[in-house]
Amino acid sequence: MSILDKIYELTVQGNYREIGEEVKKAVDDGIKIDTIINESLSKAMLYVGDRFGEGELYMPDMLLAAKTMKTAMDILKPLMKGDEHISEKGTLVIGTVKGDLHDIGKNLVITMAEGQGFKVIDLGIDVDYGKFVEAINEYRPDIVAFSGLLTTTLGNIPDHIKALEDAGLRKQVILAVGGAPVTREFADRYGIEIYAPDASTAAKEFVKALSEKK
Repeated sequence: MSILDKIYELTVQGNYREIGEEVKKAVDDGIKIDTIINESLSKAMLYVGDRFGEGELYMPDMLLAAKTMKTAMDILKPLMKGDEHISEKGTLVIGTVKGDLHDIGKNLVITMAEGQGFKVIDLGIDVDYGKFVEAINEYRPDIVAFSGLLTTTLGNIPDHIKALEDAGLRKQVILAVGGAPVTREFADRYGIEIYAPDASTAAKEFVKALSEKK
């Protein structure tokens, strides 16, 4: 088994204890960082996401795989600075909407998006409307994602969008939304371009949206 296959298998298995050693070996062997990410980590997370969507794996499996990938990325990120081989697909600003304190889903999306080559700006939980506006002005993201797990806080998403409109920023970004109570119909109602029922789908939709934009 090649070292890239080993990293893939460890990620699928959620073996965060052993992944670091293998990733370091791969780097020491001269394997390019983007190859490790694209050929092992990203593929593994997409596989886990697909199996989760089909009901073959469960949330604990997703969380362990995400923790494993994060462990690997924590090693790779410092090495990515100034690496001419790394090409970011785009920038994503993400946060859990005002009034909502949940972050598991958001963190999974971040892991998946980073695995697909996105630079991610995490605004955290219970994010005020103005923070999204400030982040867009500062980071000029391609995509802004709203995460919400509570039905009671879905009503805040239109207010988040209005804040972007009032600031003249709405047309500059692609909007995405996700979370347990969110539906495609909800996204369409408010003109949100991307809806994803899970983190794996979200990452795929981000990539698709940017390719269509170009």
